[in-house]
Amino acid sequence: MARNKYPEITVNRILDTSMKLFMSKGYEHTTIQDIIDELGDLSKGAIYHHFKSKEEIMDAVNKRMAEQGIGDITTIVVDSSLTGIDKLRKMLLFSISAAQHEAIDKTMPPFLKNPQLLALHMRDTLGSASELLTGVIEEGINDGSIKTTQPRELSQMILLFFNVWINPWMYSWSSDEMKNIVTFMKNVLDEIGVPIFSKEILQSLDELYLLSQDKK
Repeated sequence: MARNKYPEITVNRILDTSMKLFMSKGYEHTTIQDIIDELGDLSKGAIYHHFKSKEEIMDAVNKRMAEQGIGDITTIVVDSSLTGIDKLRKMLLFSISAAQHEAIDKTMPPFLKNPQLLALHMRDTLGSASELLTGVIEEGINDGSIKTTQPRELSQMILLFFNVWINPWMYSWSSDEMKNIVTFMKNVLDEIGVPIFSKEILQSLDELYLLSQDKK
């Protein structure tokens, strides 16, 4: 057999196909043979040449999803004209906007259909994403726009709040419950010197909640 000159193309095809099957069938009900059958032109040996197991494919799928999300906000992070608090707000607005598009397109985040992806998502929420946010918060501390002595813990709290507590795909809060939660979090962050809840963010959260309710 001729050597594959473009292994990255093969890897991406495997990941694209695996992601499609994980979403439609679920991780537990997807086998390596299912992936082979869906691809149509790769052998089991070709799959195992790139990935040792289905678990390794799942981890690569999740890693690629995380890297894509981080890559999209790199331009915000490197913008030297913004203060730390401005970067933090823009990053959050970007994430809320992405969730709004999912709601409009009626596409549920794939990790909700797969406990394994959800576990990896939660791990990464307090991993690479937290590291990126911590760096932005430290910039805010240095330029005086953010006041905290624990940037890492603050980054984790913000991520858990947006990715879990008020995530409309995880919890179905009533309108009053959502408003109370957001108000509580805003008051807490304002009190400790991290006023990230601008009017634009509050409005975007309201729009996301309405869109997610229409979706259900």
